[in-house]
Amino acid sequence: MDQLRDFLAQHPHIHHASPSSPDFETLREAFVIKPTVPAMIVRPRSAEDVAGLLGVLKENNLPFTIRVGGHDMFGRSQVQDAITIDLREIAYIHVDRDNLSARVGGGVLFVDLIKELSRNDVAVPHPLVATVGYVGWATHAGYGLLTPKFGLGADQILQAKVVDAQAVVRDADEDMLTAIRGGGGAVGVIVELTIKVYPLEQILAGFLVLESSDLPATIRRYTDAYRQQSEEGLPAELNLQPSVLNGPAGKAMAVFFVWASSDITAGQKWLSKVNTWSPVVMSTVAPTTVAGFHESIKDVLPKAVYGHAFTVNFHEFTPEVVEVISKHALLQPGDPATLISIHQLRDCAPEPVEKSVFGTRCPHFVLEILPCVLDKNKLDETVAWGNDFYNDMMRIDTENLLPSTFLALTETSKVNMRKIYGQQYETLARLKKQYDPGNLFKLALVQL
Repeated sequence: MDQLRDFLAQHPHIHHASPSSPDFETLREAFVIKPTVPAMIVRPRSAEDVAGLLGVLKENNLPFTIRVGGHDMFGRSQVQDAITIDLREIAYIHVDRDNLSARVGGGVLFVDLIKELSRNDVAVPHPLVATVGYVGWATHAGYGLLTPKFGLGADQILQAKVVDAQAVVRDADEDMLTAIRGGGGAVGVIVELTIKVYPLEQILAGFLVLESSDLPATIRRYTDAYRQQSEEGLPAELNLQPSVLNGPAGKAMAVFFVWASSDITAGQKWLSKVNTWSPVVMSTVAPTTVAGFHESIKDVLPKAVYGHAFTVNFHEFTPEVVEVISKHALLQPGDPATLISIHQLRDCAPEPVEKSVFGTRCPHFVLEILPCVLDKNKLDETVAWGNDFYNDMMRIDTENLLPSTFLALTETSKVNMRKIYGQQYETLARLKKQYDPGNLFKLALVQL
């Protein structure tokens, strides 16, 4: 640690905090509240800062993690007694409207990226929670609200600037980019991405709250209608993310609706159709921008929670799946932070044109079971509910289950990298050995 302190003393522009520093607790804050106390939090301001810092850490064999948004449900961006390299001060955004691309610093949060892109009338796929870090989200798959139209976050990555295992700043070559698209920081610290952006001046977006006095019946009506409409065809512009929330009026099914096109008239026709699937008691759907949509929902989502996560990937909303979801939605504890939400990768999503190690490409749903709470005293019973829900889902017809899980929401003890990456596992393992033979990045989310 002495050499690290010497390095920081020689680079006074690099902000850092130890557990005794007055701002340490503020810098340590993350979405999921954990007791983890890193040895030090360091906030480099450039790629060169990261390279110098990494050289000291490597030479002294000091363990470190990389943090951006801090939304990993299991707190893996900060490890007890390790160094946290917090990239949030590397947060520039340069939009090239002519070439439909943007260069983003490794510490950019969606809340800032969305605003800057909206000012330029362009957009990228994005998650529901705007405080998520862009790089972590995109490089570990990137399911999002514009995915049916534009694809996964990983498939938007054109170039990357990386600090590699030799502590050298470099532009990622094609093999390294392949590993980054789905493998995150397994082969280096990603200090910049160049990504695709898409013209999108206006969208139709908001959420629908469905009449939920008989919640299982509501879930069945919605999923039956969705399944039937899917067979008839859904436009790529339409994204629907169904959820079960605990709101001020009690437990209810809600659907986040996003029409990814400036053709608002066409979107309103689809909104009218979705409104017939199950009675709607409240709708906030209106013409807006991506930035406006996120501003409108920011108070719906909690800022920090105690909690856990379970995810299950499945192919279809079969009656068996709907029965399990309905059963546990009815049992869902009432804390405002407890949530069920369902993402989807549809067959209309564009085929990736760039190489990637993300392997779960078939159409599927990602069920997020989030036993999170604001009241810590409710945590154990809420996690028990989530565990029962997960176990029941794992008992459904095995042909409807995918072997993979969503890594960012999978508990470390349940992570199976071979299943997560499938046929791409050997490619990722080979690239890891090629670019990080000494396993310097052993505390990255992807651990082989």
